[in-house]
Amino acid sequence: MSEADNRVREIKGLLDRLGLPMGDPALFDQALTHSSRVAESKDAPGDYESLEFLGDAVLGLSVAHHLFHTLPDCTPGEYSRMRASLVNRRVVARVARELDIVPLIRLGKGEELSGGRRRTALMADCLESLIGAVYLDSGWQTAHEFVIRVFARELARVHEADRVWDFKSRLQNLCHAEHIDLPSFVVVRSDGPDHKKKFEIEVHLRGRPAGRGKGLSKKEAEQRAARQALENEGMCFD
Repeated sequence: MSEADNRVREIKGLLDRLGLPMGDPALFDQALTHSSRVAESKDAPGDYESLEFLGDAVLGLSVAHHLFHTLPDCTPGEYSRMRASLVNRRVVARVARELDIVPLIRLGKGEELSGGRRRTALMADCLESLIGAVYLDSGWQTAHEFVIRVFARELARVHEADRVWDFKSRLQNLCHAEHIDLPSFVVVRSDGPDHKKKFEIEVHLRGRPAGRGKGLSKKEAEQRAARQALENEGMCFD
């Protein structure tokens, strides 16, 4: 078996393990080839850098799409913070290690000897380039489903964090524990055009104002009002 045939077999084995189809093996070979290998070999198909650029965009859109549909009513700032906690080199590299794609990355001799295979940036870039290759080879839906599947643990962490920092639910639980009526939230101010309204909400406990919060959505304003009420009740947060 030739070196080229062996490479195709290795790539197909990886894609089978990841539950992905393979139309163009050269595309995936490129996605897993570092520029240092291209510089040393005339047979290399090209490096992963352009595919990494595309895959980064596909990854960001997939995560944004998922967050928008599974965590409705968040503000743009909240969505951006959640996406940033997922789409960063540290997290992407961790997923790449878990998927065990690192052994298939082709490096030049110098890069290999200098420990390039262990570099966080390289691992993250190669997973993003692989996502870009999946997108070109099989389309958006397959690429999106792949992203959501392999980032499932990280997405679950974000969802759990959203629940942990749900101050409104904490306040309601406090009311249950104290055997008092549930809090009521009242919009005291709403300013700005429809596409960019700002809300100010007051929360009432025991029949009197307990906290206020402002936000670009009612949900955000309620959360901030609930947090202030909890702080006034003696609960502190970092």
